[in-house]
Amino acid sequence: MKVFMSHSSRQKLFVKEVRRYLPEHIDLWIDEKQLLIGDDFGTTIKKTIEEEVDFLILVIDNNAIESEWVIREFNWGLKRELELGRTFVLPILLEKDAWDKLSDENIKKRKYIHCLEFTDTAIKSAASDLINEMFALVCKQLKGTPNLNQKNSTVKLLEDADNFTANVAEKIRLLVYPYRQKTPLDLINLLDMLKEQSYLTDLSIFEFSSLIGRLQKQNLLTGIVSDGENIWVQQEHHDWKKVIYSDNKKKIAKKAASFIESGFIIALDSGSTTLEIAKNITKGLKMQLWENLTIITNSIPAAQELLSISGEMALGDKNNLLKVFMTEGRIRPNSLAVVDDDEIFNNCDSGFQEILKKIGGADVCFVGANGLFEEKGFAVHNSFELKSKIPLLEHSKRKFIVCDPSKFRIKEQKIFVDFNSPLEVITTKDGYEDAFEEFSQIIQLTNTKIILA
Repeated sequence: MKVFMSHSSRQKLFVKEVRRYLPEHIDLWIDEKQLLIGDDFGTTIKKTIEEEVDFLILVIDNNAIESEWVIREFNWGLKRELELGRTFVLPILLEKDAWDKLSDENIKKRKYIHCLEFTDTAIKSAASDLINEMFALVCKQLKGTPNLNQKNSTVKLLEDADNFTANVAEKIRLLVYPYRQKTPLDLINLLDMLKEQSYLTDLSIFEFSSLIGRLQKQNLLTGIVSDGENIWVQQEHHDWKKVIYSDNKKKIAKKAASFIESGFIIALDSGSTTLEIAKNITKGLKMQLWENLTIITNSIPAAQELLSISGEMALGDKNNLLKVFMTEGRIRPNSLAVVDDDEIFNNCDSGFQEILKKIGGADVCFVGANGLFEEKGFAVHNSFELKSKIPLLEHSKRKFIVCDPSKFRIKEQKIFVDFNSPLEVITTKDGYEDAFEEFSQIIQLTNTKIILA
């Protein structure tokens, strides 16, 4: 990708600093490097803007709005924009009062990036925003950008581009989710999967590999790793896990809530599916389906969801509807779960164990799983998760595993419960019928039972 930055001579240092933060595949046109001795300055720049670059970045300060050259470059950019039928001119604002002085509506109606301080942090942020905007526009063009002469405004086009980018990232997360480092997905196979769903049909594998890199820089594939040939989930993250298989998780949560009765003590594990269970409990309490529930959880989002009814229903500190207990430990930033950090809780009871012992155990527990360990039991990725899940199951009368069927294809190494334990697995078949059938065969002669949502 080639980019031209139109700026006043006063901002040459800013342009060079921005260049430091641009990835290698973005070629920034700088006049002092590209112009050769004897070149006609105006002709060369006009030809560059009208024929050679993908975007014109308009750097706006008080000097730029009075510069004949900058205004001329902007007009060439507008002409090119009309020819392309897409957004071509992207403004970066360096001085706020310069924006107020602008009289040209062709500039003022546009969304702009701002960098009002000449610091590394501010310039890096502006460069990142610029990369995101250009990438969103390129993705939109790949999908098919409406002509600018149509009624859609530039801002609307940018919003559509952002939505398309987010949608592509979500599709990638969904397809990559079952794959881990020991069983990665080939990038070529991933691209083929996307093309089968009519996404990125014109991209080569080299362009797709570059696209993965850009999405990672935009933090849209957090926790997903690619080595250029393969891709896999290194670390599941709360923000995007909660939208993966969301329909399945809602069905599972609704079924799980049907096993709750008034007066129950409920042990609720962290995770996106158990968060949906918390939402169902909240809904049920509002509808007066239950009373006198006690919830013990290590999930901050679940606790927050459950306590959201306090204000709505004017619950006092002592009430006969709901009590929520949080376990003690370290908060994992990627999952917002409280875990027993080995450095501090090495020789102590886990948070769940300590509370459940004091109150005499739970009537039911709902526990999530990251995958399976061979054909022996449910497993997780990290050892410290065992300290939550094992005592949670040990101190509960009725033990439910809640997981969508994609987990039956994920291989993990840290087993926390054997299939010979008296387990009830609440799941669905949707989208993973083969995996469901394989799992059904594995547990056929064990004490584990399946409950379909």
